[in-house]
Amino acid sequence: MNLYRLAAQILALVWLLLPHTARAQEPEVPEAATASIFFATNRAQKETEDPDLVRFGGEPGNPSFGTCEAEFKPIPILDDVAPKVPFYVPSETSKMQIEAHEDPEVHWERLSAAADSTSTGDIVIFVHGYSYDFKRGCRRAVEIQRALEGEATVLLLSWPSNGNATEYASDVADLESSVPFLAEMLAQLTDRFGSENVHVLSHSLGARGMMLTLEELAASSAGQPVVNRWVLLAPDIDSQTFIELLPRLEPMAESITLYASSNDTPLKVSRRLNGSPRLGQAGKLLTVAPGMETVDVTPAGRYQILGHEYFFFHPTVAADLELLLSTGQSAADRPGLKSETLNDLTYWEISEEDRQ
Repeated sequence: MNLYRLAAQILALVWLLLPHTARAQEPEVPEAATASIFFATNRAQKETEDPDLVRFGGEPGNPSFGTCEAEFKPIPILDDVAPKVPFYVPSETSKMQIEAHEDPEVHWERLSAAADSTSTGDIVIFVHGYSYDFKRGCRRAVEIQRALEGEATVLLLSWPSNGNATEYASDVADLESSVPFLAEMLAQLTDRFGSENVHVLSHSLGARGMMLTLEELAASSAGQPVVNRWVLLAPDIDSQTFIELLPRLEPMAESITLYASSNDTPLKVSRRLNGSPRLGQAGKLLTVAPGMETVDVTPAGRYQILGHEYFFFHPTVAADLELLLSTGQSAADRPGLKSETLNDLTYWEISEEDRQ
């Protein structure tokens, strides 16, 4: 049984066993909410018995475009409990509907219309990490869209990860072969919306894919940025390789922000597999360099058992990320961040005490 679901059930049972006076008045059941995101993927479509059911697997295929819409239904008991405990408890259920468009122009037209309806006209690209099936990528992207509702439009760029934790080497190969697809999509977005309106969130192994993508585009960009903000979330990248490439990568983005943690178990495993420190690790392995801002989220705590998706599970980190995306404020101007120094360079730590 999923550990989080087990914890949620235990908490729910405790809540039910409390005396009526301790539980106070029964809360009203909130209505279901919906949110949707756009996607572009080079995953192959999977055949299904239902011709109207769209599914994408872990094999490379031709580019496909479309939308993912999720409906979220609160779990009343856990919706009340979740904010009061120091670890993640699911407080709602979700149902995903995927619609694919055969014509890429339909995709671009709808994406443009959605961006025009926001306050900024911004596009936020989410590039997922290793062991993500398509539905999981959609769910994370939709959560980002919920946080940015009315401020930006989220686009999921989904490469053919197998969604299986034991197939790391296969995912690495599929990611590297997906760089031309990622580069084509990013170039199109920059041409259509302008680099000032395009931001990239790249998570885990997806950050390595975006690094390779920006390096490829650097040859044809004439030193001009192709994105505004590039955020690396728990990046599974060799730290030294990134530092060596940073002089070429820095001109490709108006700003670069690294989120790192000492509580990240998958990156500890990746370090052993690859034989070198990962960019998303903190503590003695923290990477601080000119040309980017480093945010160490270790003080926020693990919150979720693997500590690798803190941008999704940890509310304090999620709030800082939302502020970065919606305002573009530097770390020095965002509340809840405390400056520290490493090798005479400034980096930032999440500080619960300083958050207002």
